[in-house]
Amino acid sequence: MPDPTDPLRAALPPGMSLQDAAIRLANGVCAAYAAYNNGSNQDPQLDGYKWFTPIWVFQSDPNVVPWPLAAAAEVVSSAVSPRPKVAVPRVVAAYASGDGSSPTCTGPLPLGKPWPGSQLFGFTATADDDSHNIFVLRGTVTMEEAGYDLFGWGTKTPCQLPSQSSEQLTYGMVNHDLYAFYIYNNFGVVTSLATSCMKAIANTAPDRPWLMGSHSLGGAMLSLAALDGVVSNAFGKYNPLVMTFGSLHVGDGTFAQAYMAQVPASGRVANLCDFVPSMVSIEPVTPTDPYVHVGIPGTFVWQTWDDWGNHHLPSIYMKMVNWHWDLIKWGPRNYPQ
Repeated sequence: MPDPTDPLRAALPPGMSLQDAAIRLANGVCAAYAAYNNGSNQDPQLDGYKWFTPIWVFQSDPNVVPWPLAAAAEVVSSAVSPRPKVAVPRVVAAYASGDGSSPTCTGPLPLGKPWPGSQLFGFTATADDDSHNIFVLRGTVTMEEAGYDLFGWGTKTPCQLPSQSSEQLTYGMVNHDLYAFYIYNNFGVVTSLATSCMKAIANTAPDRPWLMGSHSLGGAMLSLAALDGVVSNAFGKYNPLVMTFGSLHVGDGTFAQAYMAQVPASGRVANLCDFVPSMVSIEPVTPTDPYVHVGIPGTFVWQTWDDWGNHHLPSIYMKMVNWHWDLIKWGPRNYPQ
């Protein structure tokens, strides 16, 4: 019986285990959170890596939900604000922990304050031994990003990748607002996340295997960026290894099929108690669930009895790949009906 992780192992750099790759990627995503540092936008640092290229996303006002609806602001505020009689604060994904401890994916204290403009969203780098490159994206931190997490479900748009300017193909349908977050450039006035991703890949050492990882909202963006990079031949002869942690959906079944045909070495690590991977709306949409995850699922159960705590990168996902790797089940699960 074939191992469901065989496609992932095929893309590993020589001598590296899949667990080692997962640990490197989880640490890299943590470093991306730390470099952003709530708006400080510091230089990325990650042990074992050199030649860092930051990845940026423009936000008109990171402290405000980008929808002119009182109801939208109320929903986002309730999702990220403390609630009575709960020991663990409801804070955005980077700074929430299941046990109430201090966050570990932050830079020096005090934390910064987000201001309108370009926000550090990730980075690329090259291993010190030149064996591979790494590409990582963080998840939700700002109120504006929280809005993209929660809204736009049920409204889809054709996925036409920015790198394909000469012969534009459509890769299924994707969430309208998540796609807008990826391609937004204000009519060429600002650099889009898509352009920043492709420039970072181009500025990283060529002819090396790629490890790509992300958390939360970053997982949806990584799905777009990895596909964008593969179809534009940005990675050269290497097919990247992609691994997301607690990722959002981004597209429909046609998108998922197109993605997996191009990026087969993709894994999706998800806590079955984490609400983010299963979130497709705060309101019912039609059809009920038009979104399909990409990647070979690697799932586990870790219940903290706290919604953000179940999603936390350091307390859940980093601990799983470091200390409980054998408890991650790879491949589809069958549930009793």
